Amino acid sequence: MKLSYKLIIETPSTHQVRVIIEGKKESLEKTLDFFLPRWSPGSYMMREYSRNISRMEASTKNGERLDVEQIDTSVFKIDWNKSELKKEDDFFTLSYWVYCHELTVRTSHVDDSHAFLHLPTLLMGIVNTYIEDPTIELVFPPIWSHLTTGLKDISVKREVFIYTAPNYDDLIDSPIEIGCHETDGFQVMGIDHHLAFYGAQLPHKENIKEDTKKIVEHIGTFMGGLPYAKYSFITHFSPGVFGGLEHANSTALQFCPTQITNRKGYVNYLALVAHEYFHTWNVKRIRPLELGPFHYLKEAHTKLLWLAEGLTSLMDDLFIYRMGLITLEEYLDMQKENLNRYYATPGKKFHSLDESSYNAWIKLYRPDENSNNSSISYYLKGGIVFFALNILLSEKNKSINDFLSLLWRDYQQNPERGLTADQVYRMIEEVGGSDVRNKFEVMTSTTEDIDLETICSKAGLRFDWEKGEVPWLGIEPDFKGDSVYIKSVMLDGPAFKAGLNAGDEIIAINGMRILKDRFNEHAKFLRINENYNITVCRLSLIHNISLIAGVVPAKLKGIVVIDKALTEKVFNPKTN
Repeated sequence: MKLSYKLIIETPSTHQVRVIIEGKKESLEKTLDFFLPRWSPGSYMMREYSRNISRMEASTKNGERLDVEQIDTSVFKIDWNKSELKKEDDFFTLSYWVYCHELTVRTSHVDDSHAFLHLPTLLMGIVNTYIEDPTIELVFPPIWSHLTTGLKDISVKREVFIYTAPNYDDLIDSPIEIGCHETDGFQVMGIDHHLAFYGAQLPHKENIKEDTKKIVEHIGTFMGGLPYAKYSFITHFSPGVFGGLEHANSTALQFCPTQITNRKGYVNYLALVAHEYFHTWNVKRIRPLELGPFHYLKEAHTKLLWLAEGLTSLMDDLFIYRMGLITLEEYLDMQKENLNRYYATPGKKFHSLDESSYNAWIKLYRPDENSNNSSISYYLKGGIVFFALNILLSEKNKSINDFLSLLWRDYQQNPERGLTADQVYRMIEEVGGSDVRNKFEVMTSTTEDIDLETICSKAGLRFDWEKGEVPWLGIEPDFKGDSVYIKSVMLDGPAFKAGLNAGDEIIAINGMRILKDRFNEHAKFLRINENYNITVCRLSLIHNISLIAGVVPAKLKGIVVIDKALTEKVFNPKTN
C-alpha cells in the first residue's frame, strides 16, 4: 500500500504534533488495522508510545466520517462496515495528535526551541501490510531555519519539505531534527555527512567536526566502504544526559556539554560517536536473526545482544585508540574502568550473557535496587568477552579484525538473513580454532568466572591491584538534601548481612546523627570488623540494626604494560 504522511507543528509550546495519514485501501477490504510501534529497534523495552495519542479521527476523501475503534494497546481499526457512508469511497484520511515532551534518543520532543521527531512515536503502520515508498511532509514554524534527517529529500519547492523512504521500516528509522540548531558537515568517500548540534555548548578546544570525520574515515576504510548514500549525526547537548541510538544512515546522540571541556569526558564522547556509528554495520546490517524484519507490537527476544552491543562496545574504544585519538594508556584506563564495574557486579554469578540478552526487555532497561545483584549488562560483559576474544585470537596470529571480516562477508552474501549463535560460534572457530570457540562459548553461555588477569597477561599486560584497608558498609547512598538514604545494597556485603534495606534512611551510627557530609567521611571514623549500631527509618518506623564493618573489595588500580610491542600487536595489529 502507498501512504502519505504529514506532520504539522503549529504551536510548539503545546508539544503537540498533528499526524495526518492519507491512502487508498483495496476495494475488497472493509477494515484496516493501524498500529503505532510499542518499542524502537535498538532500545529493547516496551515503551507504549500510543499513550501519547489523542483526538483520533478518520474520514473519506469526500469528508464522510469513518468509524475508528481502538482494539488493542496500540492498534486502531478503521471499519468501513460500521461507517454510515452515502457511497463507496476507498480513499481515507486518518489524523491524530501526539504529545511530544520527552527529550531522549528514543522519544520525541517539541518545544519553542526545536522539534526532535523520533518517528516510531509518531507514524502508524498497517498490520500485515507492506508500505511501499511512503512520503512524509513536514510543516513547522517558518522561524525554524534548519532540518536535519537521513531521509531522501523529494521537495519540489523551497518552502515545502517532503521526504521519502523505500518502506515503512526505513521511514521510521530516520530521526528528524528541526529548529535553529548549529549545522555543519563533511564528505568522506564522496558521501555527504551532516552534523546537527542542538543545545548549549561551553567553550572548549576540541574539534568535534574533524574528529568525527576521522572516525568515519577510519571505520569506513576498515569496513571496506560506506553502505549508505548520506549520513546524519544529530547531537543533543544537555546537562547530565548520555546516550545514543543507531539508525541505518544516521544516529541520535545525547551528551553533557560540561564533559566536553575535560579530556576524559571528551574521550567518552568520541567513544559514543564511534559506538553509534559502528552500529551502521553491526546491528543495522549484521544482526541477530530475531532483529528484523521487525514486529513492532511484541518483544523481539534474542540471546545475541552480546553480539549487537558487546562487540560494538569493544570496537568503539579500540577504533579511537587505533586511529590515534587516544593513547594506549587512555585506552587501557577505559578497560580498567570496565573491569572494575564487572568485578563489582555480583549479578555476573547468576546471569549469563545469553540470559542477559534475552531478558533485556524486563531487566537492563528496567533497572531497580537489586539489578546489580541479580543480572549483568550485555554491554559491559559483552565488551569484556570480546576484549578477551581478541587476545585469545592473537595467540593464533589472528585478531578481532579477522572475525569482523567474516561477519561482514556473511552479511554481504546474505543481506536479508540474520545470524544465529551457532553461526557466530562457527565463525570464531574458523578464525581461531575449536579451543578458542569453546572458551568463548563458555564466556557467553555460562556464569563461570573468567580469568581475565591470565588472559591479559598474554597481551603483555599486568593487573595492578589496589588493596587498601578501608572500612566498607556495602551500600550505595542516595542523598536527599542532607539526609542519607540507601539506594542499593551489595549482595553479601556488610549491610546485606546485617539486614539493611534499599530505601532505609540512615539516621545515626552508634547514636551519632548521620547527615550527608558525615556519611561521606565514614571511612575515616569506622573500623574494620568492629560492630556498629545503625539507626534507620524504614516505612516511618525506627529500627536499630547491628552491623559489622567490612573491608572495601580490591579494585584494579591500573593495567600496566610490561611488553609494549606485544600489547600493540594485540590491540593495533595494523601497526606491526
